[in-house]
Amino acid sequence: MRIIEWNCQGAFRLKNKEILDLRPDILIVPECEQEEKLQFGRLTPQPNDFLWYGDTGKKGIAIFSYSNYKFRLLKEFNSNFRYIVPLEVTDGTNSFLLFAIWAMDNKQNPLSRYIGQVWNAINYYQKSLQENSILIGDFNSNQIWDEKERVGNHTDVVNFLKLHNIESLYHKQYKEEHGKESRKTFFMYRKIERPYHIDYVFASKEIIKNGFNLKLESSEKWIDKSDHVPIVLDIQPFKSKIISKNTYEGIASKHLNNLTDFTKSKFEQKIYESVILAKILDEEPEDKIKITKLINDIEILKQIDKLIIQLHKNET
Repeated sequence: MRIIEWNCQGAFRLKNKEILDLRPDILIVPECEQEEKLQFGRLTPQPNDFLWYGDTGKKGIAIFSYSNYKFRLLKEFNSNFRYIVPLEVTDGTNSFLLFAIWAMDNKQNPLSRYIGQVWNAINYYQKSLQENSILIGDFNSNQIWDEKERVGNHTDVVNFLKLHNIESLYHKQYKEEHGKESRKTFFMYRKIERPYHIDYVFASKEIIKNGFNLKLESSEKWIDKSDHVPIVLDIQPFKSKIISKNTYEGIASKHLNNLTDFTKSKFEQKIYESVILAKILDEEPEDKIKITKLINDIEILKQIDKLIIQLHKNET
């Protein structure tokens, strides 16, 4: 399987030939325009499956399948973590989770900008990370910026993922430390003399153990098209099946069952209401307002639970 990630810096419809010449099975493209502008079959070769997420039609994150792999957006998807899109990828026999990432600014909450968004997202999706997972994209981050104030910095993210047996494939392959990467993925203002390493692929240990090869394309070939170079990942076929059910009831159970007994007893009615709402969402046509309410209610309960745990620690 070949997975390629490339931040195209916009106008993908006008510069897709070269990246498709690399023959990706799955292609992740941050800063890509929406489907209407891509004009499949005319300006962009028709994919076998496609998913796009963004705030406006001009730029978002696009995931293309140019193989027999199909995508299904997780119902657990939380749009509060902009452009971190969780998908189930399947060929009908095997399946795994793919988190397509374009870490963005957050003017409303500067502490949650860029790598802060990734930190919030992986904490929210941490139960899903127990599945075979690949996190790939433009993280807009490097350990050299750890001192910037965030809810979680680059090192925090790396360490958290490692606790879930998920590691950076670049650092595994080239045996380099975070913050000391010799190969770069981003060239500010498309200037060769201003290089940074901010695009990554993280994968579960089973995927790593099965075998992979990671390649960064050369800046000389791509600098006229984008300020990023493509990351090309080849992984050996592996057997994998998603265990978690992609239902709203399953999501509610996964998050609420992990609350402390104290929180469960104090907020029994609210938890019950959330479970009932989840069951209704599974039976009726999807309602965005109700979905947002369910996700927000679950998050509030989880935050309350964290505060209760912290209070109990302080008391002891």
